[in-house]
Amino acid sequence: MLSSFFQLALAIRNVWPKRMSLKAFIALYILLLLAGMPVTLLSCIPYGLFGILVAVCVYGLVTYRDTASQNVCMGMIGCVLTIVADNVLTILLHMLIPLSFINRQYVSFIVRLIHILLFHLITLFCGRVLKKLLLSGKGILRLQQTWYLIDAASLLLITIYLFDNIIPGQNGSIGKMIYNNILHISGYLLVMLCLLLAMRRSWLEQIQTEAKQKALQDLQDYTHNLESMYNGLRSFKHDYVNILLSLSGYIETSDMEELKKYFEDKIFPTKNLIDQGDYKLNQLSNVGVLEIKSLLSAKMIYAHDSGVDVTIDIPDRVDCFLIDTVDLARILGIFLDNAIEATLETEQPQIGLNIIQNKDGVSITISNRFWDNGTALHRLKQKGFSTKIGHQGIGLSNAQKIISSYDNVLLETTMQSGCFMQHMELASERNNIIC
Repeated sequence: MLSSFFQLALAIRNVWPKRMSLKAFIALYILLLLAGMPVTLLSCIPYGLFGILVAVCVYGLVTYRDTASQNVCMGMIGCVLTIVADNVLTILLHMLIPLSFINRQYVSFIVRLIHILLFHLITLFCGRVLKKLLLSGKGILRLQQTWYLIDAASLLLITIYLFDNIIPGQNGSIGKMIYNNILHISGYLLVMLCLLLAMRRSWLEQIQTEAKQKALQDLQDYTHNLESMYNGLRSFKHDYVNILLSLSGYIETSDMEELKKYFEDKIFPTKNLIDQGDYKLNQLSNVGVLEIKSLLSAKMIYAHDSGVDVTIDIPDRVDCFLIDTVDLARILGIFLDNAIEATLETEQPQIGLNIIQNKDGVSITISNRFWDNGTALHRLKQKGFSTKIGHQGIGLSNAQKIISSYDNVLLETTMQSGCFMQHMELASERNNIIC
């Protein structure tokens, strides 16, 4: 019994996605011994086999959580590989060594050691081949969701095998067969529930990781833009000094006509440099949350570079937005992307951002000019509807779904006189305040 479960643990270790430490291997071995007690002590083969399988799945989900889905799949492959390799070696050794010779005390011990050594080499080779084929990270196998689907399918196939082969042979009573089926189905559903919960957590972690990567990219763009603005101001300062020096010549000669002409042709146009949209970004300094500041900066810079007249009004400093910053970044990203795309279709593209800190919370307003094609407002919020060709139309519906998960967030959308406005109120009176 001890050697059989040692082989099982060894095979699982050899196909495991990551290098398994000695401590983790011992923990797996003990877990398999405990899970296999119904088989070894109580002769409950169907329960024991399924219990061992469940133990392997749970161990894969709990340990090395960053590769949990691969752990479950490779663990089940290790179970199957154990049975196949052990049977092949047993048949091969019996063919090569006479049975009477194997039954001798010392010879049987040596044969067993040779059996375990060959078993280790075979499973190690198979494990390396399988990991190279399955864990290359290419195609759909790089997605965690794909692995969870493979886990569920593999578990279902093994369960069906238990139903069709082992259970009928272990019980002659229909009542016992039904009882066993109910237990196995319950166990399968329990493991499936664990897999679904793990899949959901993996999906949420993936969304948060992507949002953090996007925030980091926005922050890099924001930093780059600040450097460009600083260099531009230095250049303007240098040019401004030269302009003042050029005026001195006209002033010394009291040539007012030439001075007036020089001012109108050379100096007055420089106000456009000061009024450029880049320098309107200074109000974003009042946003105290770095992730949101970088997102807003990146979007507004993109809008300005695309030819949109940008207006930003943030009169007071805002250090807390009362909801999770990842969710707020997703919402604002959707609203600003839609606003920029919509206003670029107009003759005079304009977009406005207003953030006000008040005693009740924070008010955020995003407005833009748009081309009114008669689309009803309620249709824009429907999932799958989009006015843009080639778009899936899930942006606003996703934003609405996120907002509906908060009790302290109120969204008001209006369309009037060619102006589309998204107004959010983030109240501080509710319980789910996140700062």
